[in-house]
This record gives sequence, structure tokens and C-alpha cells, in this order.
Amino acid sequence: MPPLFVDARPSPMKRRHTARSTFLALFAVLLLAASMLAVPKLDGSQTPPGDYPGLGVQRLLDSAQKAGAQIVYPERYASATELLGHARIEMNEQLARHWGLRDFGPAQDLMDRAQKEAFSLSRDTSILQEGLLRRLDQALAAARNSLAHAEEMADVSQQASAVRSVLASASMQLQLAQAYRKAGQYRRALQVAADSRRKSALVSDRSSSTLARFQAPHNLSVWREWIRKAVGSSRGRGGTAFVVVKDKHLVEVYKAGRLRRSFPVDLGANFVSQKRYAGDRATPEGLYRIVRKKGPKSTKYNLALLLDYPNRDDRRRYADLRQRGALPPGAAIGGLIEIHGKGGRGYDWTDGCVAPDDKDMEIIYNEARVGTLVAIVGSDGDGPVAELLEKTERSR
Repeated sequence: MPPLFVDARPSPMKRRHTARSTFLALFAVLLLAASMLAVPKLDGSQTPPGDYPGLGVQRLLDSAQKAGAQIVYPERYASATELLGHARIEMNEQLARHWGLRDFGPAQDLMDRAQKEAFSLSRDTSILQEGLLRRLDQALAAARNSLAHAEEMADVSQQASAVRSVLASASMQLQLAQAYRKAGQYRRALQVAADSRRKSALVSDRSSSTLARFQAPHNLSVWREWIRKAVGSSRGRGGTAFVVVKDKHLVEVYKAGRLRRSFPVDLGANFVSQKRYAGDRATPEGLYRIVRKKGPKSTKYNLALLLDYPNRDDRRRYADLRQRGALPPGAAIGGLIEIHGKGGRGYDWTDGCVAPDDKDMEIIYNEARVGTLVAIVGSDGDGPVAELLEKTERSR
């Protein structure tokens, strides 16, 4: 007969075996968890690399941008900026993962590439901009010199308002180029500086055309012959002659064939031209004689020496211009050309007369006689106009 009660409990040996298995399983789980925590902690694979926000790369990009990289190397600047953005996104995605599942390798590769591109971009931009800056400073200096020369040429050649408006535009462009330089926009500054210089050159060329008559070989030959005759007339006993050199703004006093004194004078407001008709405000050029000496009661200019303009050559030239239709309708030949006082104003203002200041005029008046020869010439060949024309030629 079987026993009434059966003991269902495992045997002591079986219980010990089960406990051992449970312990080993628990130990294995703990060991695995420890390895998942400890190993990444030890090898650093779960810790973000240094400068994971890419601040160093950003500083390089900021430096490149300040130097104008986005202008001179737009594609490279965009590429480096995009790489930095991708690296930051990848870095943030890894930071959002659970510990032990992170992999910062791809993010670090992107960051390294971004840093490399940003560094080379900053370096190349600096090198390029330094070269551009040297070229720009040279261009600005050339534009300033060209503008100053053009202004001088325009003043001497008495250019009209239309030409001076071109000069004003050149000046404004030079100022704009300097502003672009200050803003770091070197390429644009170079272009604007070149435009300024081109406009200044146009004015200089126009002025050179106006002044070319002062160095024309035929004119110089005629003027030198007038000077020779006037100076020769002073070689007689007590002889005196005057030579007015228009481009030098001087009246020279010759006695006994030698230059004794010279005085600055103001001329006609259109001194660069040969006189053609009454009202053109040009000082005539020719070989004249003093026909009357006027004292204080005879002239509003205190003292005056009346010349025999128009002479035979003036009348012949006037008739030729009239025949060719080169004169305004009704234009007369004019007259009353004098050497008179009230000058010394520092600019040309007369209607065609020659005007020293009153002190110098007194000396000239006392040296003059009725019949004294006066040669009025555009140039004697080596005056300031010749220097200006040579300077213009060298600058081309």
C-alpha cells in the first residue's frame, strides 16, 4: 500500500543547484550591465569630443567672413558653413541617444572636415585680401593723383561746366571707393577707383586738347619771333619793350635787350584762347604798340596803357573767321585792349586786358613810352602749360 503523504519539495541537493544557477544568471546580468556602463566609461566612446559645439570652427568662419570670404570665395564659404551645420546636427543626435548607444565618430569626422575647410578658407581669404588691399591702395593713390592733375588741368584750361561735372563725378567715385575700402569691399572699391581715374583722364585729355595750342610748333615759332622783335626794339638808346607771356601770367620788362623785371598779371577770363571778337573775354596775341598813356583822370583803373588792337593781323584773322562763318552773328572785332591797374586778384577776370596790381602798374607805366612794343604771346615754350602737358603724357 503506497504512503498516504508524498514530500513534493526538491531535495536539498536540487535546491542548492537551482540557487547556484539563479546566482550565476544574476551575476551574468550584473556583469553585462557593468560592462555596458564601465567599458564605454573607460574608453570614452560615449563622451562628446572636445569643442563639440564647433566654437573653434565658428571663430574661423567668422574671421573669414570679416575678411570677405563670402564675397571672394562664396562656394567655399557655403561648403564650410554647411559642414559645420551637419556636424552639429550629428553631434546633437548622438547626445540624445542612450548611454552606450552613442557613436560620435561620424560627427567628429564632419567637425574635422569643417575645421580643415574653415582654416584653409580663412588663410586663403587673408592672403587674397592682402594682395587686393595692396592693389587697391595703389589704385586709390593713382586715382587721387589723377583727380588732382585733372582739376589743375581744368583750372588752367578754363573748362566749361559740362567738363567740370565729369570731374565732380570722378571726385564722388573716389570718395565711394574709399568708403568701400573701409567696409572691406576691396573688389568693388577697385572697380570704382578705376572708374574715377578714367573720368579724370577724360578731363585731362579734354584739357590737353584745349592747351595743345600753347605747345604747337607753329605757334611757338610765331610767338618767339614776336618776342625777338620786341626785345630787339629795346636795344636802342633808352629802349624799353614789354613781353606778356599768357601761360605764365607775367609781363616782362626788357631794357637794352635784357630782361630787367617781371610782374604777375591777371588776364582775360578766357585767356587760353586767341581773341576772335568783342565779348569773348580772350586776351589777344600779337605784336602791338602803346598808342596812349592814360593817367588817373582818364581811366577807372588808375593807370592804363592803350594798345593798337586790332592791328592789321587781327583784322585779317577776323575777316577770315567771318568769311568761314566761325563767328557769332553780329560779332564785332572789338578794341580798347590795355595794360591797366587794379589787378593782382589772383584770377583772370578782365574782358581781355592785362592787369598787374597798382604798385607794379606804376613801375610799368613809368617805363613805357608811346610807341613802345608789346609782344603778347601764349607761351615762350617752357611755362607751366608745357609742364602740365608733359605730366599728362607721362601719366598715360
